[in-house]
Amino acid sequence: MAKKLYSAYVQEGSDILLHVLADLIEKNMKKVYRSNWWNEILGMFYNAAPALPTDGSDEELIDSLDFARCIKIITWRWREVFEDSFGDNSRICSNYVHELLGVRNAKAHIGRKDIEQQDAERALDTMYRLCKYIDTTAAEKIKEIYKIVRNGGNEAFIIDGPTSIDVPTNVEVEDLPEGSISNLKDLVGTEVVKKTTLTKKITLGGKEQAYPIYKVRLDYLYYNDQNDRVGTWISRYCAENGIDSLVSKSREEYNNIVEEFVYESNPDAIKKTQKNILRYGQREPGVTLIDGRIVDGNRRYTCLRRIGRESTDTQYFETVLIDVDAEADKKKIKLLELAIQHGEEKKVDYDLIDYAIGTYKDVYQTHLLTLEEYASSTEESVSEVQKRIDIARIIVQFMEYVRLPERYYIAREYQVYSVFDEMLPILNKLNEEDKEQLKNIVFNNVLLQANRDQRKFIRDIKKLVSDNAYREYFDNQREINTLIHDKFDAIEITSKNDLDDFANNNAILKEKLRNSIEQSLQSSKDKKELLKPIENVTKSVSLMAEVDENTFGKMNSEEKEELLDGINRLSNVLDEYGEKLGTDEQGQAIVHKPLKLAISHTDQPIVICKNVFECITSDSVTIKLAAVKESDLQNDNCEVQLFFVDSSYKRVSSTEIETISVGQESECTLSITTNTEEEYIYLVIQLLGNDKDEALRIIPFELDR
Repeated sequence: MAKKLYSAYVQEGSDILLHVLADLIEKNMKKVYRSNWWNEILGMFYNAAPALPTDGSDEELIDSLDFARCIKIITWRWREVFEDSFGDNSRICSNYVHELLGVRNAKAHIGRKDIEQQDAERALDTMYRLCKYIDTTAAEKIKEIYKIVRNGGNEAFIIDGPTSIDVPTNVEVEDLPEGSISNLKDLVGTEVVKKTTLTKKITLGGKEQAYPIYKVRLDYLYYNDQNDRVGTWISRYCAENGIDSLVSKSREEYNNIVEEFVYESNPDAIKKTQKNILRYGQREPGVTLIDGRIVDGNRRYTCLRRIGRESTDTQYFETVLIDVDAEADKKKIKLLELAIQHGEEKKVDYDLIDYAIGTYKDVYQTHLLTLEEYASSTEESVSEVQKRIDIARIIVQFMEYVRLPERYYIAREYQVYSVFDEMLPILNKLNEEDKEQLKNIVFNNVLLQANRDQRKFIRDIKKLVSDNAYREYFDNQREINTLIHDKFDAIEITSKNDLDDFANNNAILKEKLRNSIEQSLQSSKDKKELLKPIENVTKSVSLMAEVDENTFGKMNSEEKEELLDGINRLSNVLDEYGEKLGTDEQGQAIVHKPLKLAISHTDQPIVICKNVFECITSDSVTIKLAAVKESDLQNDNCEVQLFFVDSSYKRVSSTEIETISVGQESECTLSITTNTEEEYIYLVIQLLGNDKDEALRIIPFELDR
């Protein structure tokens, strides 16, 4: 005979609870909405399929509600209609209702598959807990179904109570033959390891199967030193107490040390989990190797240890036992651990630095897993794993920089993960020399704790790099770096306390770092403001060049008049700006030649430069030119001479002559003949034979040679 599905038991519980909830809904909805109670319900499910009846007896109407709709009605009208029915228990009952909505959704999407035993247990347990506040008789019926599921679906053998079903045994550990105990499986059937009828599905070695769950006495278990987080804590302890300080410790002493770290890492979470275990028992089994090493369940194990010290009852850890060797099967164990802690089963609240360093060690250092294997186990993309490894490399470099290699718990105290994460895209924009410089800058600022908001600090650097205004900042930081290392290299560093003392004793250096970034940001802002007029004029000329001259002939007289008026107003503005530019260092007027074009050279077409936004990266520059006529009366071509000048109007290139024709693009190559430290040089375009030293165009070009 086929075994009854767990989903069928859940359905039985749902059917019992459905009648209870339907009666509750009818009673409370009538109380609040009186004769309009059913119209309120119809409004909640407007256009929902299948449609609810619009009329009928009260019994017929309420019987048309299924379990899902009952849960939704109670959820949607909780405050207005149902909250008061539960009195002081309203908050916890509201949680039960929301959890049952999730149960309904999960059950609706499993198709023909069965649900897990533990999920069925939890669903029925929640139904029972909600129902007992409404109808105790119905609640007891649900409880009986819960007991059957708790017993693995065996209706012939039911033990009352919320604990696991233990295999009956009278065997004492002392009764076992001497030398017969080598692992926990040898103790199954004793008061140390008790087998239950529960199972848990686990994927091991690529194969998924249901493993039996055991209850193991706490003193036969120990924390996994190969776990990423535990390994970080152990490295901290050994750094503070000596490299071999754990070697002579007993198992209990070792567990006490790690337990303290587990608790300190997140005391609020430990207290919450401990409270839940005291109230409901251990709902989620762990995973343990047969030598007692806990692969999954450190927090639950910690809570049970703490409970055990406050209770006279012997505490047991519910867990699957895996028969693999911790040393020989490291890869298999690691894949299992990753799947449980980061993959399909759940997402553990791992510290990002522990996670990154663990990934780095497994993939890059020990080559235990390939990049692809790691990504598959954690259900991530390869690029996500690679990014985490890249961040871990920077963390490794930082610890070496502060002369405390592999003390990754210190990096966690500095909270550098987000800083290094945001630094990655900036590094990708820099050459190798600047990459190392940027790392030194960030490492120094972290070491001296110069910035309260480290993420803002790294974003400020990102802004400087994006605006290509970082060179001055990098140069200044290089000088400060020398001052820092003159002092830092002269002291002995053995702990985080030494680093903190260095930061506290060098307030002036810390202030220099802060002032440096602030001054560079201000300088960049000022420079952008200075260049804004040039940028705006260049954009304006480019926009004018995009005007299609063929549209002039299609304009009526009013439109032409409006356009000419705009040109005149623009000309007046340009004239005013030209006057305000004043004179150069030699007292000569700075002539903005395009302003005189309409007066002196109205017969010539407008000359356009096609590559105004290009950056000059070599000594040879090819300029692309074109000509546009404003009027049919203008010439079809013109001869011009071109050359570059610096900000002092000194020529820094060869001079070339080119004939520009309307409708055709011309190219002219200029050679940069003078080295200049300026960031910009300026292309001058003059009419050939010009005797007034006028320029048709003066165009800035960024210089990056």
